[in-house]
Amino acid sequence: MEKSFSRSSKISQELQKKIAIIIQYFLRDPRFKTIITISEVIVSKDLSYAQVFVSCLEINNNLSIKKLLVLLNKASGYIRKLLCKKLKLRIIPNIVFYHDNSFLKGNRISLLLNQLTQKKILSNKA
Repeated sequence: MEKSFSRSSKISQELQKKIAIIIQYFLRDPRFKTIITISEVIVSKDLSYAQVFVSCLEINNNLSIKKLLVLLNKASGYIRKLLCKKLKLRIIPNIVFYHDNSFLKGNRISLLLNQLTQKKILSNKA
């Protein structure tokens, strides 16, 4: 019988939970006033690298997405140190943060579809 989850997918799920907790509770940088969501974590096959995709609900005027990613990537060493304490893994992966804009794209597509259906309804009534 085939396993439903591989080890790397279990580790990526656990990393997603732990990194979200670390960013929310342990990063004391006052520039992180926005809500940061970890949408996905992709771990390499040898578990030495992790790509962490983050999205933000609101971004401050002073802090752009690029600056936020730079700050998170600078804090990745500290996050990795805290992960060592929380996870019992032989190798804690190097973390690289990326912006995930799939929510914005999905929202835009949804708005366009709503506009099209509204135009179709109005054209059928005319």
